[in-house]
Amino acid sequence: MTTKRNYAELVNRLSKKLNNTLQFFTLDHIKYSNNKYPFYKIILGDHNPKRALISAGIHGDEPAGIETICSFLENGRYKAHLDQWEITILPCINPYGFENDTRENHENKDLNRLFKDHNPPLEVQLAKSIFKPSYFDISIELHEDCDSHGYYLFQKSNKPNGLKIGVKIIEALKGIISINSDKTIENMPADKGVIHRIKDINQMEWWPMAGYSLSMKTDHCLTLETPTKLAMATRVRAHLVALDNALMCCRQ
Repeated sequence: MTTKRNYAELVNRLSKKLNNTLQFFTLDHIKYSNNKYPFYKIILGDHNPKRALISAGIHGDEPAGIETICSFLENGRYKAHLDQWEITILPCINPYGFENDTRENHENKDLNRLFKDHNPPLEVQLAKSIFKPSYFDISIELHEDCDSHGYYLFQKSNKPNGLKIGVKIIEALKGIISINSDKTIENMPADKGVIHRIKDINQMEWWPMAGYSLSMKTDHCLTLETPTKLAMATRVRAHLVALDNALMCCRQ
């Protein structure tokens, strides 16, 4: 298989932002053949009162989320949130998939279907290790959808006001990117770009990362989906606006 992207170049790009504000941790290494990919966690605003988890790259063929995190750091966009937020970032959960432009990892497993498994792949184990019960106020997962004609999001909350966040994010994106307003998205009922009527997480045979986040009593769990068919710059801009609005909505 021909390598499409270079994970080492991504790591170098991220590490250039190392300073007193940003902490860079290697949790372990994902080993495949002769390759050894360091699995990174980044923390901004350590010990601030509000806590957010932002992740990307669990599907390796969805690079817009990873590019969004790079932009979030490189352009100093995160600084507007450090008065209140401790932000934990998993910049690339699936390094093999990122390099080879595959949804799955090197074992041909869709990592975002295995968060309920008792013995999941190492990438999932490391992502799960980030969580503590009731620790995060919000988790935000950056995805993209090759079949969608517009932006949409999944939302599930352990708090009663959760739906307002998703609605505000979609409203903020109008004029920036097309919105998927279909009444059914991914075979689930949707309301103007927001999918929130998801069945009881405990009744699901498998969990995505957002399902595990919900089970760990994260207040609000968002999965943001930008349409792959649009230009990378447009997809990244939309994700950045969505990130800003999600964090602003949860400041109270």
